[in-house]
Amino acid sequence: MPFITVNQLKIFYYDNKLEGIPLLFIHGWLGSSLEWSYQLYHFNFKNHIIILDLPGFGKSDKPNINYSVEFFTKQIIDFLKLLGYSEVFIIGHSLGGLIAQNITIKKPKLIKKLILISSTAAISPTTKEKVMVFWVSILFKLFYRNFLKKIIKQIISPEKENREFRKLYNNSLELPKAIVLSTFKSMTSKFNLKKELFKISQPTLIIYGTEDKIISKSMVSDLNDLIPISELIFIENGSHRAMYDNHIKVNEVIEDFINK
Repeated sequence: MPFITVNQLKIFYYDNKLEGIPLLFIHGWLGSSLEWSYQLYHFNFKNHIIILDLPGFGKSDKPNINYSVEFFTKQIIDFLKLLGYSEVFIIGHSLGGLIAQNITIKKPKLIKKLILISSTAAISPTTKEKVMVFWVSILFKLFYRNFLKKIIKQIISPEKENREFRKLYNNSLELPKAIVLSTFKSMTSKFNLKKELFKISQPTLIIYGTEDKIISKSMVSDLNDLIPISELIFIENGSHRAMYDNHIKVNEVIEDFINK
């Protein structure tokens, strides 16, 4: 996998350069391009695919800056421009889905179709919830490792807890603490796309695991209601990492959707 410099930051990515409109995969919080290993295996020899590590994650540069959704959005738009691509299918997981929505709204001609996995338009707290989020952020800073453990246990599938927990937890501990906290704060209190979802005119596929403990069913139902041309697919017994734990079904519905 090569690197490309985008706005003075080195981005680690993979591009198989096959013919056709690329499938761009964007991972979620605490993740990396490795989250898409099953999609790489499935699509690599028949579709044009691009997988990357977001700045701050994986093997990409990790400067001590504010990691907002707007920052990630600009980086990916500029990344695609540098690679010379004018249209992609965009697939985003969790935080990656929030970024994918924002890119679609800001650069509609760039996106052929939108695919969201375990994602939402916002975690938009009420005034009471904002106070709770504030204190959660403080506690996260004070009891970092314990909070990280609790969050990761919510992310992974229960039946894979012993095998997957340690790997994801150790990978997360390798990330700079400031980046983890910055992206957590951005996700939970600073961003809301609900009022702009009507602008998404692209066909949109929303994939949701029924056992997701991070994103609620009402959140993805809101997405389905607010995006004009969208369909919602439930993955039975799917976790927040449905594209990993339930990859056979997820790959099947992605393939059907992009080939329509």
